[in-house]
Amino acid sequence: MKTVGVIGANGMVGRNTLAELEKIKTPFQVKKFGRNDEITPLDIAVLCTDNPVSRVLAGKIKDRVKFIVDMSSEFRLDPSVPLVIPEINPHAITPDTHLIASPNCTTTGLVMSLAPLKPLYHMPEVFFCSYQAISGGGKQLIDEFNKAGSYYEKNCVPLIGSIQPNGHTSEELKGIYETRKILELPDIKVYCHTVRVPVEVSHSLGVTLKTDKPVDLEEVKKAWNNFPNLRYSESVITPKEAAGKETTFICRLRADVEDPRVINYFITFDNLLKGAAMNGRQIVELLLEKYV
Repeated sequence: MKTVGVIGANGMVGRNTLAELEKIKTPFQVKKFGRNDEITPLDIAVLCTDNPVSRVLAGKIKDRVKFIVDMSSEFRLDPSVPLVIPEINPHAITPDTHLIASPNCTTTGLVMSLAPLKPLYHMPEVFFCSYQAISGGGKQLIDEFNKAGSYYEKNCVPLIGSIQPNGHTSEELKGIYETRKILELPDIKVYCHTVRVPVEVSHSLGVTLKTDKPVDLEEVKKAWNNFPNLRYSESVITPKEAAGKETTFICRLRADVEDPRVINYFITFDNLLKGAAMNGRQIVELLLEKYV
């Protein structure tokens, strides 16, 4: 029997990942581990742990596990580690791949919208402002949000992650560099500002995309609607409608008022699903079907 172990099974990401794994139809056995437990031999290990723990565990269990899927940001920008969204770049995984990273939740929503347009347009620049749910900050932030007089109550906080020496936050830098890696577009310029908003579930992004030629809006809508787990809606879709759903939703598509090469649109998706546990499950599903 194929075996999949979830390390950090008691945390929020771990619990959500366990729930997602139940959707896989390929037969396999799930094993649950705390971050300090001894890890038995496995076909696939899913690390639902923070960066320092993932770094230690990946080295510690490498000889006992055929594939490791890491849900933290520890290995995402390592050139030797594929950063995978199965709808976009499953080819990044080979039978010899040992360690696979799952991307940042906000980046996931952005690249889901850009990937279907890559065959149609050259995309030199994209700007987004994010509206990120409280749950993206984990259980600690959820608990803080639910306290009376929380700083996040009825507020928007333009600071996610830590401020880096160049003035950008760690979250904003993830949006830049992870986008380039997943889309295999090393020269795309990504301008971003990440903001925490008082919404419990579902991240959203307002996006402005510059292309190399006038954009056919109907062609764009068709490309989005033909892409797996992505849907364009002529009606407004909000985080409330996206919560609990596997689909990444796009709405409010329009051309720039002056430049026909520029489009604007709005994205929303469940950050706990496609932005995290669902993507991890899809990677595991791919591994079980093709390589285990």
